[in-house]
Amino acid sequence: MTDRTSRHPQFPATVHCWSDALENQTFNSLSKALDYCRKNMAELPAIEVFVHCGVPDQIISGDELEALLKRKRRSLA
Repeated sequence: MTDRTSRHPQFPATVHCWSDALENQTFNSLSKALDYCRKNMAELPAIEVFVHCGVPDQIISGDELEALLKRKRRSLA
């Protein structure tokens, strides 16, 4: 798996939640979007992260997103 945080850390990113109850959140960097996901994971069902680094946007979801969030948590510990 490619570590997109090293390839696209400063590109804007949107956390997209497939729940009508939550609005999408856009951040000025992928790192900040991942921080938001990590801090709010319990309230974020069915999410994807769209990295705005070209056409089409890069999408991070599923196992890849879970691995990035776990790695981020370990690096902050």
